[in-house]
Amino acid sequence: MVSVFRVFVYFLPISSLKYLHLCLLVLFIFSPFLLSLLYMSPEKRVIELANQYLPPQIRIMGLRRATKTFNSKTACSSRTYEYLLPTYAFAPYAWTTLDYRIDDSTREKVGRLLKMYEKSHNYHNFTSGKKYEEDSAMRHIISFTCDAPFLASRSSQPQILNSTTQEKREEEREGEREGENGKELQTSAKTKTESSEVENDAAKCGDEQNVKMEDGNAVEKSDSGADCGHMGKEESKQSAKKVEFMTLKVKGQSFMIHQIRKMVGLVIAIVRGFAPETTLIEAFQKGKVDIPRAPALGLLLENVSLSYQLVHCQSIGR
Repeated sequence: MVSVFRVFVYFLPISSLKYLHLCLLVLFIFSPFLLSLLYMSPEKRVIELANQYLPPQIRIMGLRRATKTFNSKTACSSRTYEYLLPTYAFAPYAWTTLDYRIDDSTREKVGRLLKMYEKSHNYHNFTSGKKYEEDSAMRHIISFTCDAPFLASRSSQPQILNSTTQEKREEEREGEREGENGKELQTSAKTKTESSEVENDAAKCGDEQNVKMEDGNAVEKSDSGADCGHMGKEESKQSAKKVEFMTLKVKGQSFMIHQIRKMVGLVIAIVRGFAPETTLIEAFQKGKVDIPRAPALGLLLENVSLSYQLVHCQSIGR
């Protein structure tokens, strides 16, 4: 064997000999290291090294050995997505404010519309470039539910303002720019008007004399009432600093591009009154329906089920 190798090397050109010698040198030097990589279990070390280069929001929790023919696309039995959105997305146009709170009837309507997506349907209107006749347009939705709403701090969320809230903000800024003299004049004018209202009410009741003698006390009472109203406004402002959110969870075998966003967008359009409920049934038919897309910001892949792969590994004894 050695003699055959020598004859083979003898007839090779000089450039090929240099390349062959270099490959043999690298093989003999790094062979112990390569063999150690094959037989060691580097789960913990790989996780620690990979997490050092990943951002803090993304973490590797564990590793699992798979077969050579493993394909994450074909081995996946189902996928679970969640869509986080504020509840004012389901509010009527006039009530679209950050202080909106969804009621039970609206939440029940949202859940009922989401249930209509379950089972197998033709979703050619919920994606782009698909025809009704294509077999790949058929998709199976296992479940589509909405969780209970919850409150989140407004400071960590982007403030979405409409025209009415912008006008209120401008008025508040103008009021803050006024000096202390203007504030004192406003408070004095308020006390005068409140005292005059108290006197008029007392005159109607026939207590004019008591009001004249206790004029100062009436003004003090009105001031205390104003203070109480101010405290109530502060408490309401603190409670209004939070925004209500709701999570929609959909579980299906597979999804097409823009499918979940269009499913959520159609439900929002129906709940807000921009489309009738029959539009959802018509979207599964052969005709074309223009469906709005919900923003992609709240869409998140929550879980990938590999039950088929686990059954296959158990059957082969792995």
